[in-house]
Amino acid sequence: MLRALRDGAKTGFLKYILLGFLVLAAGGLVLTDVGGFFRGGISNNTVAKGKGIEISLMEFDRGIRRVLARQGMTPERAYQMGLIDQVLRSEIQTRILAIEAAKIGVVPNDALIAEQIAVMAGNIAIPGMSKKQALQTTLRSQGITEDEFINSIRQEISVNLLTNTLASNAQTMPIEQAKALYEFQNEKRNFEAIILDPEKVEQVEKPSDEQLNNFYNARKIEFAIPETRSFTVATLKSETIAKDIKISDEDARAYYDDNITTYQKPERRTLQQAILKDQQQADEIIAALEEKKSLEAAVEEITGDKKAYLGENAFGRESLIEDLATPVFEGKKGDVIGPVESPLGWHIVSIQGITAPQTTPFNTVKKDIVKTLKDEQLIDELIDAANTLDDQLAGGEELEVVVKEMGLTTKTISGINQAGRDKQNKDKLDAYPNDKAQILEAAFDYNVGESSPVMEMADGRYVVVRIDEIEPLSYKSFEDVKAKLEKDWITQQQVLANQDRADTLMQKLTESNDLEAVEGEYNTSILTFKNLKRNESTNNVLSLPSLRQIFETPQGQITRVNNNGKILIGRVTSIDLPDAAKAEKEIADIQKQNSEYLAQEYLGQYLTSLLGRYKVQINQPLLQQVYGTPQGT
Repeated sequence: MLRALRDGAKTGFLKYILLGFLVLAAGGLVLTDVGGFFRGGISNNTVAKGKGIEISLMEFDRGIRRVLARQGMTPERAYQMGLIDQVLRSEIQTRILAIEAAKIGVVPNDALIAEQIAVMAGNIAIPGMSKKQALQTTLRSQGITEDEFINSIRQEISVNLLTNTLASNAQTMPIEQAKALYEFQNEKRNFEAIILDPEKVEQVEKPSDEQLNNFYNARKIEFAIPETRSFTVATLKSETIAKDIKISDEDARAYYDDNITTYQKPERRTLQQAILKDQQQADEIIAALEEKKSLEAAVEEITGDKKAYLGENAFGRESLIEDLATPVFEGKKGDVIGPVESPLGWHIVSIQGITAPQTTPFNTVKKDIVKTLKDEQLIDELIDAANTLDDQLAGGEELEVVVKEMGLTTKTISGINQAGRDKQNKDKLDAYPNDKAQILEAAFDYNVGESSPVMEMADGRYVVVRIDEIEPLSYKSFEDVKAKLEKDWITQQQVLANQDRADTLMQKLTESNDLEAVEGEYNTSILTFKNLKRNESTNNVLSLPSLRQIFETPQGQITRVNNNGKILIGRVTSIDLPDAAKAEKEIADIQKQNSEYLAQEYLGQYLTSLLGRYKVQINQPLLQQVYGTPQGT
């Protein structure tokens, strides 16, 4: 089974499997393309192959399409998002670890597997349903056989045991190192400084028109008015075509006959079942049944309770493990089968009833068949209509003529930029939320009078874009932005002058180191910042980069800090280190967090080593062919 696929399911029984114990204990291990192990060609229908590992396309595709269908996602979309590749790599990782676990004897016993299955079944059982019923119902709904499920559990537990063992070997951070890290993270400092604010710089001369013109030309791109376009979107709607589609009774009947197996229900058998922990109890129960006792009563008599009795349920052949399926479906009503051994224990089955195969009548499913055929025909006719539309426009036919002939609807979009917004910043393509990028690309790829090829929208509509008008890129005039230019010029000069002030002040303090002696000269006062922490901004006065610079400065040394546009010149007056002896819990937490990180690193290095030995190759061309190309292309 594909573990990563199961990780994607969020409902019903699978959420307990996938989000419960069936994940690597290390957590977060991601199979990366280390050393190029996942590149290279593989022939035929194998998606991945390496030493002792081979995953066929049929096996992979069956699982991935089943899960993606429940998520409402197409395989093509999953491929585009990188999920197909991720799922396959995760499966390879799990298989490699499972092989390694088996080599060193890390194999879960049947009792542990049965215990885990019982826990899962208990989590999904609803009132009125036994654990066994809940388990079987869920497996059937997911299309998973009992053997597949048990093997999956066995593999996942063995991988968990292996990764837990490896993680436990990761070293713990030494106590002295943890104490040093605690002191580093919780160190406090006091800092005093003079703040030089560029806004307080006076006597900046106003610029001349020539200076502003040069300033304007250097920044002209900031005053650009983007190109805008107006265009018409003509839409071919499915509703227009669907109303003319008719499905005859003969066509519906032919579809029913061609797909008759879809409407057939196989033979089912109503069974009472018990699963015992050992063969001796199972044999004693078989003997009790020969005395005409019921299975439930026999289980209670031999074991002392009814826990091993799973009740009465109806099963198809595919719902039973093979060792049970054959004798059960060859037996007669009243027969007792067993004991039969499986990884779950010793099975005893009593056949209570037989339901013959059934076929759903045509009239019962006729309505659904008609809808299916209409949908199929609609798709074909939409594609034909889209091709006709494409051909007519390519042949020079006016859009208005085609719109009238084919019953298209049109919408005019006026004056929008490449973000899809007009001059008032209003979104003019909100009617196409999932197709905005595609429409914009077409709108800005063609010239006035030209039409784009027909494009399929996410909701099944087909549209064509015709360019009506282009307003080219332009710029706001110098006069329109002169006031802003002058203000920005003055601000820039203030910043430069403030930097010169800071340079001069730093020179003076390098010689004297007397901060108090210069505060009057700069018409400011010394500010004191107390109990600063390395990663905690205080009332948004000091930015985090400023704080980190302060914490890198030795005590008493004059430093210059750029802080939110202002310049701070000052020094650290005191450093307070926390008492590590009074922080045992915090230090223990640091050791734990660091050990978890080291465990991840340890497992990652181990997996990288395995990848080199197994030399797994992924058949990227095959994945591209199957999932990378939209259907129908």
